[in-house]
Amino acid sequence: MDLAVLQSELKAAKERWEDLKLGKAKKEVATFPFPVSALLAAQQPPTAKAFDVYEIPVKLVIHSLEPEVTVEVPSAELPAQLQSKIADAVLATWKKHLKKKAAPWGIMPTFEWVDANFAKLLQLDPECLHPYEGCDENDCTVKRYAIGPPAAPPAPEEEEEESEEESEDEEDDAEAEAMRERLAALLAEVENSAGDGRKKLSPEEIERKRKEAEELGDKCKIMSKKERSEQNKSRKEKAGQRQAKTGSKNRKFEGEGATSKEEKKKKNTENVKKRFGIA
Repeated sequence: MDLAVLQSELKAAKERWEDLKLGKAKKEVATFPFPVSALLAAQQPPTAKAFDVYEIPVKLVIHSLEPEVTVEVPSAELPAQLQSKIADAVLATWKKHLKKKAAPWGIMPTFEWVDANFAKLLQLDPECLHPYEGCDENDCTVKRYAIGPPAAPPAPEEEEEESEEESEDEEDDAEAEAMRERLAALLAEVENSAGDGRKKLSPEEIERKRKEAEELGDKCKIMSKKERSEQNKSRKEKAGQRQAKTGSKNRKFEGEGATSKEEKKKKNTENVKKRFGIA
């Protein structure tokens, strides 16, 4: 490859694109004038107006006469992974144009290919392509594409924290305690009726209260941790799977109108007592 031919091609490219920027190494560098570079910002053509990118800067770098060449895409607007894919595509095309008779260094044919494939270059990495609905110059809804880093993966879903489970456990405890109190009251009524108590119950009432006491006695049996876990599990299955809440898990509202854990427990106990008719 000839240096004079390279200079001639670079001059012709500069005449074709006034914004083309040429560069070379300083004279004190041992490999002077290499590396030699040509930087051109390809402008968005009408065929690519649906994309929110208005130029693609492409830098062709020649390191020696062998030739040893590389491509850079120095853009702050394009994601790094898309820059890399564009550079690879341009380099592959550039190497196909090298050593051709008309233009041995392939400078102009490569830049012309970039102009013609502006939209295709932006679509080389689908993860960086983000479609959305926008408006054209006639205020009509059209599909547009933003170019940016890949979307972050969704955060893993978690089950709701244990606050509601604890509340359910407290309600179960309150209900069990209320049933025990009701059982004790029924047994006392039966015993008083059988003895010298003031209030006498009919045989039918005594039998009814005994049956009620037996049923409450069965319900008052303490469930094992595993049984309670299964009970809670069945509740959740009936209610459907709950999704994780957003926001801090540890911070709770403590301002005016807030309800403490003790107050909730007290209220649960009162509600259960009302349900079972305990004053």
